[in-house]
Amino acid sequence: MKKPIFFIIIILSAVNTYARIDSLKIDKIIQDQISGNNFEGTVLIAENSEIVYQKSAGYKDRETLSLIDNDTKFGIASITKMLTAILVLQLVDEGKLSLQDNVKDLLPELGIPKGDSIKVHHLLLHISGLPNENDFIFLNKKSPEEFVRETLIIKGESGKFGKFNYANIDYVLLGLIIEMKTGKNWQEVMTENIISKLGLKNTGFLSDLQNSNYSENFAYSYSVSDEGEFAKDPEIYIENFYAAGSMYSNAADLLAIDQAMYGNKLLSESSKVLMFTSYPEYNYTGYSVWTYNYPFSDTQPKIMERRGGIMGWNSVLVRFLDENKTIIILSNNNRFNPDSFGDKENLREALIMELGSTTTIIK
Repeated sequence: MKKPIFFIIIILSAVNTYARIDSLKIDKIIQDQISGNNFEGTVLIAENSEIVYQKSAGYKDRETLSLIDNDTKFGIASITKMLTAILVLQLVDEGKLSLQDNVKDLLPELGIPKGDSIKVHHLLLHISGLPNENDFIFLNKKSPEEFVRETLIIKGESGKFGKFNYANIDYVLLGLIIEMKTGKNWQEVMTENIISKLGLKNTGFLSDLQNSNYSENFAYSYSVSDEGEFAKDPEIYIENFYAAGSMYSNAADLLAIDQAMYGNKLLSESSKVLMFTSYPEYNYTGYSVWTYNYPFSDTQPKIMERRGGIMGWNSVLVRFLDENKTIIILSNNNRFNPDSFGDKENLREALIMELGSTTTIIK
């Protein structure tokens, strides 16, 4: 899974300005990426909950030459973490969980090293110091508990407690904490508290898809060589990512989730403040998301973003918090890189820069 890279943000002075989203400029940015063979997938741009632009291109299945359309579903990888964080904060809102509860008390049977010091807060920010898994853990089906135990035994790349280290084990543990506090499995809670509550019709769990040979209108994942050759990615046990990365969705459903976070349907105002609070000392992470003033635009828009990448599935959700603008990019091959920053040639960056140029700024 790709690791996010974040940077020091320089705040510039600005003057009042405003302009509407220019769909023609947006279309040129995307068409250039498509015609240059740099992008296959779907892009959605919304303002004040209304879709102002959406375009899809490429193949969801290269064997049958089936085309991606605006409703196609994609693996959303670590955008799953954002949804898991919402469930955690819902438990906080309900008084069933504290951000200061520690892992030793919550999950004593797992014997987490230094578990009495690792709190829910640390897991949400990826500062637990727990190790990263090795890729071969996805070659066989693992329960979340097995994922945790094997990752701890193998002790892959690891950070130090209180230092940022992007590790899936943090969100696997959060999924287990959700199960412990609700008495239901993580998928049930996700379905009840987000999917059904918002009426999402194209969002679910990749394990369901694997058991039924994938679903209708689903984009298979591909890797592209330097020579431009496409290879279908192996069918790993992607459900082992569990609460850290095992979900699928489409652009319209992700927009519905995005818009629900402006009201109180999913979270209280206090929990949204907690979720979006940025910690510069931890690479500007918040609880599962990154919130900062984007430095490559004169307007310095305040954005919140969540990226994801597993094999060819690469995805981005960007929210302009003060303007209610949204960028959603879903791709099914590795030509789209969600982890760029400041590269005008990258689709994500070019779109943020363009939408940032139409942002209202208060001096």
